Amino acid sequence: MQRFRIRLDISPDMMEQYYSGRSTTVFAISEAGVSVQFPARLLRPHMTRDGIHGLFELVTENDYRLRDFRRLT
Repeated sequence: MQRFRIRLDISPDMMEQYYSGRSTTVFAISEAGVSVQFPARLLRPHMTRDGIHGLFELVTENDYRLRDFRRLT
């Protein structure tokens, strides 16, 4: 298993692109400096009026298949 801690600060306007399906993949840099990508649909439960802000953990299998995505803060 691999774990990536990702700090996200996504504005409501940018989140609208993800929510509407115009953008389907989120690209981010983990705290360790590793480039990661994941489906934007994983952000929907974490969306607020202010967008998405906080520390998240992306967990994958060794072959990078998604295992878990959750908010840490």
